[in-house]
Amino acid sequence: MRGGIQICYPQFGDCGLLDQHGFARNKIWVIDENPPPLNSKESLGKSFVDLLLKPSEEDLKQWPHSFEFRLRVSLAIDGDLTLTSRVRNVNGKPFSFLFAYHTYLSVSDISEVRVEGLETLDYLDNLRKRELLTEQGDSITFESEVKIMQNMYSKEQSYLLV
Repeated sequence: MRGGIQICYPQFGDCGLLDQHGFARNKIWVIDENPPPLNSKESLGKSFVDLLLKPSEEDLKQWPHSFEFRLRVSLAIDGDLTLTSRVRNVNGKPFSFLFAYHTYLSVSDISEVRVEGLETLDYLDNLRKRELLTEQGDSITFESEVKIMQNMYSKEQSYLLV
């Protein structure tokens, strides 16, 4: 459970009826042997694999929604890692879910880490009893290692900052 990038789905944190972070991170995913191709701009200098998760009978008892979760993991020749997640509603009955990449990444100098692209997003701050806030800065930086995790998520996407 520790290390790498956990996939939290269909729930993030304890914001629902399921166990913390949902069930996707504890499941065996299968490799799609015939994935849709990358477009020509995306494929230049990249290798990729598509992983699929579909609900088991046990999953449907806990969370009764039919879905297909596709995770494309792409690695570029320069070392850039890209994760692309797509959730497809299989039976057309509407459902809501939360999702997050829950990262545990080792960094040599935390003061050099920046998280960008969150400006103007709403989030619940666990350090302030889940107070709803809106991110104001253009990037988030860290002065020292943070021992308490701050969960930030918007209505459309989920982010976890460590």
